[in-house]
Amino acid sequence: MNLIIDQGNSVCKVAVADGGELIAHYSFPQVSLREAGVILSDHPALQAAIYSSVAAVDKMLLGLLAERIPTVLQVDEHIAVPVSVAYDRKRLGSDRIAAVVGAHALAPEGVSLLVIDLGTAITYEQISPKGEYTGGNISPGLYTRLKALNHFTSRLPLIHEITPPVRDFGQTTSEAITSGVLRGVIYEIKGYIDEAKAADPNAKVYVTGGDAPLIEQYLPEGVCVEPDLVLYGLNKILEYNNR
Repeated sequence: MNLIIDQGNSVCKVAVADGGELIAHYSFPQVSLREAGVILSDHPALQAAIYSSVAAVDKMLLGLLAERIPTVLQVDEHIAVPVSVAYDRKRLGSDRIAAVVGAHALAPEGVSLLVIDLGTAITYEQISPKGEYTGGNISPGLYTRLKALNHFTSRLPLIHEITPPVRDFGQTTSEAITSGVLRGVIYEIKGYIDEAKAADPNAKVYVTGGDAPLIEQYLPEGVCVEPDLVLYGLNKILEYNNR
């Protein structure tokens, strides 16, 4: 059994995998030593763990894992991955490469892939039909855009929650901001999808990330929304290095 820890900018996702299947899920702002200890006690059969963080590395947590689990890996630019990477690994976020690996593992062979991760930032990753990660783009996420509008203007309010708009154009400032930001992201995503499909009609598109449910209903048919894509990828990386 494997323990997977994915520390993002806002949320830490933790999962337990058995035979490639995620059998337990946990979510924290940041997993504490006490919470980690409870998870370890609840799953005494754990034999390996992988830790990924886009924030500061929690060395005390890594120390606890090393004390309790035989094999512990941290995702960095040196860890081996089961795809070729045409990107500066030193500058590549561990969550991004994990999403790429997860999509590559789930997709049929010989098709190009577009991986979209909606979090604090929106990332777009491109994988060739030969399984090469050819590069990606980074864009502000939904709530990052809301914060930017509030921060860089003197009168626009900070919107804390996005709900699907009831009309295409808002009739209040709050509606205008919500609709404008949400529709802007949707059009941006659809543009990437259209471009991927124009280059390869058989291209597969995977969408993941905490804000994916907000735009899922607006996605074109055939797009796969996989909330656990990064966790699947991290588990695949762990298995690849622990053969």
